[in-house]
Amino acid sequence: MYTQLFGHYLLNNGIIGADELHAALTALTRIKVKLGAAAIDAGYMSAEQVEEVHEIQHTIDKRFGAIAVEKGYLTDEQARSLLSRQKNSNLVLGQALIDFGFITNKQFEDALNDYKRKASLINGETEEERMENEMIGILGINDMPDKEFYADYILLFIRNLIRFLGDDFSFSGVSRNVTVSMNYACVQEITGPLSATAAIGGTEHGFVGIAARYSGEELNETDGYTKACVGELLNLQNGLFAVNMSNTKNEELGLLPQESSEKYMINIPENGICVSLSFSFGDIKIAVVKH
Repeated sequence: MYTQLFGHYLLNNGIIGADELHAALTALTRIKVKLGAAAIDAGYMSAEQVEEVHEIQHTIDKRFGAIAVEKGYLTDEQARSLLSRQKNSNLVLGQALIDFGFITNKQFEDALNDYKRKASLINGETEEERMENEMIGILGINDMPDKEFYADYILLFIRNLIRFLGDDFSFSGVSRNVTVSMNYACVQEITGPLSATAAIGGTEHGFVGIAARYSGEELNETDGYTKACVGELLNLQNGLFAVNMSNTKNEELGLLPQESSEKYMINIPENGICVSLSFSFGDIKIAVVKH
């Protein structure tokens, strides 16, 4: 979440424009070091071990480093060392902006110092808690009646997008009390003690981009396979959410089969949320409405 939070700070404070942020985020796809690749490069893990951890992430909501430590593939010290590379994503974003000539080294230094000062830890919170609280504030979830549900769901979705699609995206809007349209979407109903409708989709480029990133294949059209890939990502998200709800709140949830739709419309009430994201491959939306 470092990239999104620092990028939002730069944009919100008028240091860069939306087009400049988009250009820099696009460049990050060429230089972003994934934790697994970093572990291989450092000689800490084999490619087979990295793949095994990636597969486990499809079934449990845990970070790469935490799983690798539990499996005995990394020590705590090695995991912290690798994580420091991800924590430097602010530096990578800043360097991209400098390389493009959007900001100077001095502007970046001043902005980074100010951001760190404003984002300092308080009351013994961890760095992860600080980032999540900052994200909740940006998305306006604190003002929602079902704050806990929406915070748990959206933060999990953002973590999954970063894990399985990449972090080259910025927030382009949050919608409530409106009807949201998506050119292409996958939709799934969550059932049980609480029920909700969840959807992910967007423009054609965005929808195909989701499928391409998730599958690791080059895809160019919205065929059945593309829709199945996006549906699988949504089902993964909701499955992990259901597991988390069972483990933390003893609430057993069910999932209906996901469906794909063109020209999909979803009514977002005041107590609902649709988050618009701009990836380098296109624009997407994630929406959830608790019934």
